Amino acid sequence: MTTNPRSRALNAALTGLATAAYYAVPDVTRSRAARGWLKAACLAAAGAANAVAPANRGGWRELRSTWQDGVAVDGDPGTGGTPRTDGSPAGQGVDGSGVATDDAAPSTKTAIAVGGAIVLAVSVALTIAGEKWLFRRGEARAAAGVRFAHTRTGLVLGALSAALALVPEPSERS
Repeated sequence: MTTNPRSRALNAALTGLATAAYYAVPDVTRSRAARGWLKAACLAAAGAANAVAPANRGGWRELRSTWQDGVAVDGDPGTGGTPRTDGSPAGQGVDGSGVATDDAAPSTKTAIAVGGAIVLAVSVALTIAGEKWLFRRGEARAAAGVRFAHTRTGLVLGALSAALALVPEPSERS
């Protein structure tokens, strides 16, 4: 299913606007608490605008029928409609323990989990460092007399976010 270009443009515009607003918040209020609440509101608005949802009515119908098929197959909507071929009840592994069994060794699963945790921790640390750097840079520019220093940065980052949101997903490229 391809995304409607109009939906993609609206999504890009909302993403850009939310990003610009998020980074412009320090120009609106000096209170740290108020900045936190306003940034949380920007994130909530961006999340609502970009909620994972089909882009057209056909997508909604397909999503609804997929869910209904899942309920009809095994009575458990959490299994995604996959029929059980091993004779075990829905939601349980082949051994009946409730945990899906597969061929991966426990050490492989542990290594994947540890690797994922490390990647997540590094990602969070880099995000925090980047946010602090952008804020300090905006504050330094504001102290130097630049009007709307944070807003200017927000507009650039918002335009970049909007441009990236216009790029089609790999499955939609022909």
